[in-house]
Amino acid sequence: MAGLLAGTSEVKITPPVGAPLVGPVQPSTGVHDDLFARVLVFSDGKRQCAIVSLDLVGLDLPLADEIRAAIQRETGITFALLNCTHTHSTPFAVPWSILGFEWLEKEGRQWRSELVEKVASAVGRANAGLREVALRVGRAPARAGSNRRFPTDKGIVMKPNPDGPIAPWVDVLRVDGADGTPVAILFSHAAHPVIVHGASTLISADYPGYAVTAMRERFGEAALPMFLQGCGANINGDPLRGGFEAAERAGRALADAAAQAATESKPVAATQIRTSSATIHLPFRDFPSTQECQDVLSKAEANLAQARAKGTAEKNLWYSKDTALCLRDLLRRTQAGERQSLRFEIHALALGNEWCLLAMPHEVFVDYQLWVEQASPFRHNMVVAYTNGCESYIPTDRDFELGGYEAMAFPMQGAALRYRHRVALRPGIERQIKEAITRLWACVRAGQP
Repeated sequence: MAGLLAGTSEVKITPPVGAPLVGPVQPSTGVHDDLFARVLVFSDGKRQCAIVSLDLVGLDLPLADEIRAAIQRETGITFALLNCTHTHSTPFAVPWSILGFEWLEKEGRQWRSELVEKVASAVGRANAGLREVALRVGRAPARAGSNRRFPTDKGIVMKPNPDGPIAPWVDVLRVDGADGTPVAILFSHAAHPVIVHGASTLISADYPGYAVTAMRERFGEAALPMFLQGCGANINGDPLRGGFEAAERAGRALADAAAQAATESKPVAATQIRTSSATIHLPFRDFPSTQECQDVLSKAEANLAQARAKGTAEKNLWYSKDTALCLRDLLRRTQAGERQSLRFEIHALALGNEWCLLAMPHEVFVDYQLWVEQASPFRHNMVVAYTNGCESYIPTDRDFELGGYEAMAFPMQGAALRYRHRVALRPGIERQIKEAITRLWACVRAGQP
C-alpha cells in the first residue's frame, strides 16, 4: 500500500431526554441539536491510529479505558485518541459532582454501554473505508473566548480577563482524497463551550457543533469536519450563558477562520505514522485533617438544613446537597488515610516530520499549549486536552499560588472538591509534565513507542 491511508465515519450519541446536564445542573428537557462521535483513522500499512471527536463534556478514566479496549477488540488499533469537545450541555460523563455522576452509573448505564459500542463500531467502519490521502496544514487567527481568571484584591475570580493568556488561533489538518477534495478537516481551538451552559436545559454541542455544521456547508457532505478541544481549562467561550444564537455566532466565526486555514493550507509530506505515549502520575495535596474536614462539613450541612427550613425547592438545592456529599466523601477518605495520584497519559502522533498532534488528558491550562508552541521540535503543532479521560484541572505552578476556582486548595470549595479525588494537585506538577512531554517528543521523532 503506497502512501498514507485514511478513513472516516460518524455516529449519533445523543443521550435520552432527562439526563442531567452539566451547565444548568438540571435534567435535560429536550434536544436542541444532536451529539456525535466523529472518527478519523490513519494507516501507513504498518501502523494505525484513530482520532475520535466526541460531543461530550469529557470521560472519566474507566470509561475512556473501556472505549479504547472496545476499539482494540473491534479493529486491532491500540493508539486511539478520544477527544471531548467539553460542551457543558451534555451529561456528567466526567466524575465532577456526586449527584450528577450518579446518573451515568444508574439510569444512564444503558446509554453508557451503547456509547462504548457505538464508538468502537464507528472506528471499525472508518478503518474499513481506508483510502489514499494527502495532508495539508494551516492556521488562522481565531478567538471564541477569553481567559476567565481575573485578578482582584481578594484573589482570582471567574470573569473575563482581557490580559490573561489565550491561544488566539485555530489549527487545521486537512486530509484530501486523490481528487484533491477534503475527506476530513480536523480543526482545533481552546475555549470552554459554555456559551449555552446554564442558559438552557436542552442538549447541545454548543459552539463546536455550530462550527462543524458551518464547515460542512463550506466543504460539502463528503468532507467530515472534526472539532478537537485545545487546552481551554482557563478560557470561557464568549459570552458565558449567552444562549444558542450567541453560540451559533461564535461557531460560525470559528468556522470562517478554520475554512480560511483549510483553504490556504500548505502540503505536508507524510507517508509514515509515528506514535509515542507516556504515562506519569501527578501527586495530589495531602488530605485535610479529620477535624478540619468535619468542621467544614458541619457548616455545609447546617446551611443545607437552613435552606430547607426556609422552604427552598429541592431542585434549587443541588449545589448545596452535592457539596455536602462531596465533603462526606472527603471525610471518609481522610479517616481511611488514603493516598492517591492522578494518571496523566500524554500521546504524540506525528505524520511525517513536520506535523505533530500532542494530546493530554484532563482540563489543561492554555499556558501549557503556549509553551508547546515555543518548545516543540516540530514545525506544525496541534495541541489538545480532554483526551482519554478528564478528572482534574491541570494548572501551572503560578496559578496554584494565585488560587481561584480551578486551583484553590481546601478548605476553599473549588473544582477540586467536585472532582472524584476531592483535593487539588500538588504544586510542582508543571515541571513534571513538561519534562515528560520533552521526552515524548524525542521518542516519537526517533520512532520509539
